[in-house]
Amino acid sequence: MAEAYLPPVPADPYVWPFDGRWSAADTAVLLLGFQAGPVERLRAAAQAARAARLAAAARRAGLAVFAARRGVRPGAAPVLARRAPLGDAVPEAGSPGWALVPAAEPGPDGQIFDHGGDNAFHGTGLEAALRRAGIRNLLIAGLPTDGLMHASMRAANDMGFECLAVADACKGTSLSRHKAQLRITTFGNGLFGAVAPLAAVLTALPHRDAASPHRDAASPHRDAASPHRESET
Repeated sequence: MAEAYLPPVPADPYVWPFDGRWSAADTAVLLLGFQAGPVERLRAAAQAARAARLAAAARRAGLAVFAARRGVRPGAAPVLARRAPLGDAVPEAGSPGWALVPAAEPGPDGQIFDHGGDNAFHGTGLEAALRRAGIRNLLIAGLPTDGLMHASMRAANDMGFECLAVADACKGTSLSRHKAQLRITTFGNGLFGAVAPLAAVLTALPHRDAASPHRDAASPHRDAASPHRESET
């Protein structure tokens, strides 16, 4: 049976994906850094709620959902200690601020990857897990835009994944940095992927969210903590 491709998503700088091929079987949502500490520090509850709506709609459409969270552990890379005075506050692993907010849990079939740096692929099994799942396209939401989200999206593009940043499900350490980081993607002429709002993605998914894609309400969907955990290596 021929694979059922989903409608292309209006995006910037090109209609996503570039080849028009994305389906529930080869596309995943990647949620980055929706942890209690960063969500509170960045005042990103609205973005976390939009990420939760994205994940819920994706799951209903049959897409896989993956999540990553940053955490400082004993013996962590010295670069984290050097960056702390610059405001790169990373929660201590196991602390309340390190936990994913409930709405952004990947769900019972999802996987969580722990890491210390800005790149969720570095030192983790995230790439291998995506390959095993047959994933070639990624819908990405994360915090902050000018850090974990952008660094991981660039790495994913380098690995050959076709990426779409869901702009209003991301937030930067400031509005200007958020916009600047997304401009890097759009000005890259496709080198780093594309950017689109949540509403455009929800419209393209076969089973749309019950709420209007233009309404920023928190999702009522709350998932139990995933039993699947992938630790930093």
